[in-house]
Amino acid sequence: MRVALDYYRVLMLSARADEHQIEQAYQERLELKPGERSWLLQFSPEAVESRAQLIQEAAAVLLNPEARRNYDEHLTPADPTLTVEESLLPGVLCLHCESGEYQAALDLAQAMLDQGHPARFDAILSRAIGRLELGREAWQQGSYEEAALSLQAGLAELEEYQAFPQMQAEIRVDLGKLRPYRVLQLLSHEPDRAAVQSTLAEASKGSLEDPALLRQQGLSLLKAMLDERRGIEGTGQDGSGLSTEDFLRFIQRVRRQLTLKEQQELFEREAERPSMVATYLAAQVLLAGGYLDNRPALVRRARGYLTRLAQRQDVHLEQAICSLLLGRTEEALQHLQSAQEEEALQFIEEHSAGSPDQLPGLCRFTEKWFEVEVFPEFRDLETAQATLQAYFDNPQVQAYLDEMPSREDPLEGIPGMLSPQSPSPPQPHLPAMVGPRVTEQTQELNRPPSPLQRGGALSPPTTPLNTPRMADLPTYPSADGLEGHPYSDEPEIPPARSRASFRVSGTESYDLEGHRRNRSGPRRNRGRAGGGDPYRPAIPAGVRLAGVVSIGIISLIVIWQMLRGLFTPPPAPPIEQPQVQLDEPPVAINDSAQPEPTPPPEPELTGPLAEWQGVQQVRVISNDGINIRQQPSLTGAIVGAAPRQALLRVVEVQSGEGQVPVWLRIERDGAPGGWIAAQSGTTRLVERP
Repeated sequence: MRVALDYYRVLMLSARADEHQIEQAYQERLELKPGERSWLLQFSPEAVESRAQLIQEAAAVLLNPEARRNYDEHLTPADPTLTVEESLLPGVLCLHCESGEYQAALDLAQAMLDQGHPARFDAILSRAIGRLELGREAWQQGSYEEAALSLQAGLAELEEYQAFPQMQAEIRVDLGKLRPYRVLQLLSHEPDRAAVQSTLAEASKGSLEDPALLRQQGLSLLKAMLDERRGIEGTGQDGSGLSTEDFLRFIQRVRRQLTLKEQQELFEREAERPSMVATYLAAQVLLAGGYLDNRPALVRRARGYLTRLAQRQDVHLEQAICSLLLGRTEEALQHLQSAQEEEALQFIEEHSAGSPDQLPGLCRFTEKWFEVEVFPEFRDLETAQATLQAYFDNPQVQAYLDEMPSREDPLEGIPGMLSPQSPSPPQPHLPAMVGPRVTEQTQELNRPPSPLQRGGALSPPTTPLNTPRMADLPTYPSADGLEGHPYSDEPEIPPARSRASFRVSGTESYDLEGHRRNRSGPRRNRGRAGGGDPYRPAIPAGVRLAGVVSIGIISLIVIWQMLRGLFTPPPAPPIEQPQVQLDEPPVAINDSAQPEPTPPPEPELTGPLAEWQGVQQVRVISNDGINIRQQPSLTGAIVGAAPRQALLRVVEVQSGEGQVPVWLRIERDGAPGGWIAAQSGTTRLVERP
């Protein structure tokens, strides 16, 4: 049978290799050394034996000058083939996988299975290896869906034949680590549809080319990850290898690829687990929808989430915004008094200058908060614009606020999200956990090792693949080291706009400086008799007396508690809630929690390596050109060739062994990058121009 192979590729040599190089390659290749590719050990003894036979046959021909000359005359470099006995085909499969020719291994293995070759399990293993490594190469190139499809096909074949459980486990690990990449790509603005269509041409007839279906698949993968983790802050294992901190970064990046409707469905679902982060995000989503679409009912629901959350977190700033949008100005100012966000409070204070209260600054802050912190976190709201004036002037909003009861339970209609517990001192402001704004400078996801990785030695497939390292997310409102406030650079409201008015209570109107002014026409007091401030009704004398007595009793209780505290040891400090700071630099996800060892200092360069150190360009001077290899070794797979007089750019210099003391990693337009020999023995193959 003729196979896509030749004697030079069997020995991993250039067609211009000399006798010494052939002898050395023969000795090195004769013994199977899988190294990092442990799956080579899973080939049958027959495959390993036939591989050795092919290597011996290649060396016998190439070491005989007359036989080599005759072989070279009939060799077609553009399409080299070799005629082998069918009994040696398992060895050919092993050689293909060993040299990184995975597509050739896939094709030959399929032909053997179709013909009923007795070495069926070697063919199955070769196809699984090909699928695994081609998937990793696609992953390396950023085609995550193509990588997933290749890995899934390899796993399905192994499960069908119930073979090689170790290989199945390795593919499952890769699929788990690949899933965050797939979610981000499927939900992105420009998914890699070309790769998906080309890969699915046979199986799905291009059924996933519709962006809506791609997004739906991404959402399904995201929900599956959340279910396996048991929530955003859950401790379950989803196979991605992401820690809680990195998963929060991942969620923050995913948010910007989701629409308002998608986020509302997702985070309200997650808030029921319960989840503090999902509860806050659900409240933020409802606030955005209520403010932008003039729907105060959504704002009321958001207030319920924030009230539950306030038992354990400082969300007074968001509660103040909620109360303002519901027309409860005094309640909003009370929340503002309890807030601890110094920069936000300073901004509000600066924009309330000359006003008897902080309402003008709160109005200004609310508009900027939505514009700067909230809207950019939605795929469909990046350019959204809204104002408090337009919100309160909307008849639908006015009608709803007029019908709202003066007193109500803010938790009404909100499912239980947080575990019942006694109130505890509020933890730091929750937005520090979820990061309201992502900086534009994001780090590229680390990609997994690949057999064709440029610029380094082959990374072992059995080594855990790198997982996403998310972008640096600053904390709320400004923790990125920049001076000033995130709102401070925004332009002031134009004078013409500042004179406009908006309703906040149904009984008064306010200008954008926050000062009350009477409305023309009849006043509506929501059932209250008389005039005056609707938020400060008259208090009967009996009620006042009861209040004075109550204050006296409470004062006695407080004094008694203070005296009791003098003779009681202090209680144990409350268990702190896990605080995840997203403004920290992303941490590398490794299977081991041990820190990476500090690399030892590099030794002083001497000999041939020192001669080539610092060289940036080389020219090929070998009359027959020079091979470009995948690794800095004569056993590395040949990925291309550079002709004589080719000018190459050197990006790395590395010492070698034996006949090749120095290797150069090069890059060249129109040709694959890889490693070339600076010199072989006493023969120099390249020179510095």
